Amino acid sequence: MSADQSMPVSESLTSAAVLSKETLLRRLKEDLIVSPILEPSQIGDGSVDISLGTRFIRSRRAKATEINFRELDKEKIRSFQESVVVPFGEHYILHSRSFVLGCTFEFIALPLDVCGFVLSRSSYGRAGLLIATATFVHPGWRGCLTLELENLGEIPIKLHPLSAVGQLVLLNAAKLPERPKAKIIPVSPTFTTLNEDPRWKKIKALSPE
Repeated sequence: MSADQSMPVSESLTSAAVLSKETLLRRLKEDLIVSPILEPSQIGDGSVDISLGTRFIRSRRAKATEINFRELDKEKIRSFQESVVVPFGEHYILHSRSFVLGCTFEFIALPLDVCGFVLSRSSYGRAGLLIATATFVHPGWRGCLTLELENLGEIPIKLHPLSAVGQLVLLNAAKLPERPKAKIIPVSPTFTTLNEDPRWKKIKALSPE
């Protein structure tokens, strides 16, 4: 299941309130998993800092002249995106006006009554790095979050695994009756799944092509 799986946000945010630091520390001992916590300063008032992992998905510009969402399949997706691994101690260069998919180093498992939002940390944002991800994380979600990292500045940015580039803000939510079923539990960045959108069948039926 991905973080942007369809679910009415209004239902999940019923009686929503940001979890305090005290509550976060208690829930981390009970039923909330954000692991590993590398240092106590990761846990703040209402949020937990999240770090970059070592796996990325980047675009292969020379392999595609355009992206036609309607015609995507797994083979075409792999033709313009590829996985790369950046070992600890090394870095990935994110060039100006470009983006790459990364993932959290931390494995996250939310209780059935907790939801979250992924936000950029302002200290990185002021230098031009934006986490433009599907920000809402549903109650019961499990896995490593995919992060859409974009360099809005004019100067290349070095992305270092383990750097705390974002934060996960956690809130109370209406408790789900059971954990949502997941096809997979992601532990690395995930490729686009636009090819699985059922809407394309209707669009293709209307097309004269």
